[in-house]
Amino acid sequence: MSVMDTEVIEAEALRCRIFDLLENTTHQSFALERSYTQIGVSLYEFKAKECWRQYPELYQTFDDFITELKTRFKRGRTQLYGYLAVAEVLLPTIGEEKLEQMGVTKALELKRAVKRLEGKPLPAGLLDAALDTAKTASELRGEIGRALNITEEPKGTWMDLQGFFMTPEERKEFKEAFLGTEALLNIKNDLPDHIRRKEVVLAWMREWWGTHAVEVNGGQMPENAVPVLIQRSAVLDTSLVEK
Repeated sequence: MSVMDTEVIEAEALRCRIFDLLENTTHQSFALERSYTQIGVSLYEFKAKECWRQYPELYQTFDDFITELKTRFKRGRTQLYGYLAVAEVLLPTIGEEKLEQMGVTKALELKRAVKRLEGKPLPAGLLDAALDTAKTASELRGEIGRALNITEEPKGTWMDLQGFFMTPEERKEFKEAFLGTEALLNIKNDLPDHIRRKEVVLAWMREWWGTHAVEVNGGQMPENAVPVLIQRSAVLDTSLVEK
């Protein structure tokens, strides 16, 4: 068997594996965490070995293969490239077995940590936390925040706001509102992302409550109902404000 024949067989095996994994995650609801990391690993291998070149009649680029997966399995391009990015960032240092063990949700959190480290070694405690089945992804995110972004232990516990789908128009509106709120609050640009998010969300929450608390409480204004974008200088920690 020639080298070319071997490459064709290997490419087809990988292609079929990716198809099977996506088909299973479309119709089944179990073991999805491991399945999604397996998809990422397989996409990584398919791209690294340039297997798409074995199908010149179907794909001119790797992105053409991603486009086929998007159409065939109703998956977003961002989602597919997200699985791929997890494998690209984590596989060289963590390995396939540990990557599959932690699942895609924790792997995504760990990938963000590795990117922020910019080549520095990943603290062993974070990998242990990712592999700990008793720890949730939210708890792992909190540990990453403490390890990489915060110089002293924060008060309280990590608040996970989960997430939701947005249309492109809603995303644009959200971004404009977020950046506008940061500007009104004069928040420093070099603050960690989680602190900036918290300040903006708290501002929105307090502003809304300060405006509508009377309606909610039948005409009575609660003591804590103060519109914060107007009164922010009395509320915001001065260490967060631009000097």
